[in-house]
Amino acid sequence: MNVRMIEEPGCREIEVTVRSAPGDSRAARIAERVRSMFGRLVGYADGGSIDRLVVSLESVISIETAEKRAWINTVGGKRLESPMRLYELEDALEGTEFVRVSRQTLVNLDHVMGIRPEPNGRLALKMGNEDIVIVSRSYVSDLKGKIGITH
Repeated sequence: MNVRMIEEPGCREIEVTVRSAPGDSRAARIAERVRSMFGRLVGYADGGSIDRLVVSLESVISIETAEKRAWINTVGGKRLESPMRLYELEDALEGTEFVRVSRQTLVNLDHVMGIRPEPNGRLALKMGNEDIVIVSRSYVSDLKGKIGITH
């Protein structure tokens, strides 16, 4: 891999170009990580569509993994397949309002409407779309730290 940085006088925007051999899946993941740094994610419509859709982080309610794929759930009920894996999305979304709540799920804290304690040290999150997401015991302390609750 060759990484170059070129500074040009008068340039007003950052431009990132990822050049690769055709079909190199690493290039798509790199491009998606860069996009997510600027508040957007890319996904493909459910059902195997080849149409790439760009969504803002504000419109993402949660991201979950199922069938070895990561799915982006958005406001309005859209479900998009991500070209990235869940752990890659978690890394790319570090420093945002997203937090891992289980081995399978990341949630956007901006869409959490309520939190309720559950048996066995778990929590239930009521999301803006009325879904209930369970926070597993292993991730409760991460969630509490992210929202500023200390024990």
